[in-house]
Amino acid sequence: MGGSRLRVASLIAAFVILAVPGSALAHAELQRSIPDNGETVTDPVTVVTGTYSQDLAANSKLLVKDASGATVATGTVDPGNVRRMVARPDAPLGNGTYEVQSTSVSADDGDIERVQWTFTVAVAASPSPTEVPSVSAGTSSPEATQSVVPSASATEAPSPSPAPGDSTSDSSNVILPIIAALAIVAIGGAYLLNRNRGRTP
Repeated sequence: MGGSRLRVASLIAAFVILAVPGSALAHAELQRSIPDNGETVTDPVTVVTGTYSQDLAANSKLLVKDASGATVATGTVDPGNVRRMVARPDAPLGNGTYEVQSTSVSADDGDIERVQWTFTVAVAASPSPTEVPSVSAGTSSPEATQSVVPSASATEAPSPSPAPGDSTSDSSNVILPIIAALAIVAIGGAYLLNRNRGRTP
């Protein structure tokens, strides 16, 4: 009798298990991630998302950490899609490797599922500005030509500084004619004076 009751109880339990939807007994498992696990992204990352197999409870969480372990973004359930979590960093994620830590809580049965994935950001450096070609021998640029042309102050001939003795020669050139004129007047006066004396009885 007891054995038959045990068999009936086992059959009822098996029936209940088969009747309950499988989703209610499973965790909210990660189905898709952006960026994907192991992916190398060549553009700055502005959003990290995870999509799950079940509706998520409000206490589900998504953490994005950099290589040093610092949290750079925190995500929660997307109000527009209760099977997705979204994390938006304050600034686009630059070059480096990042780890995403997902804690999904099933809204159906409260089961918790934890999973991690990593991705790498490798943004190409912007090209440096083109360098101005240097002037080769035998050619001249306008700047080089302009720098060679002497300025007006450089082309003016320097005014000659007076040589020692120039002032003396100038004064002597003026004084000598005066002395000569005075000598002629004196000689003429003496001649006339002697001539008048010879005529005197």
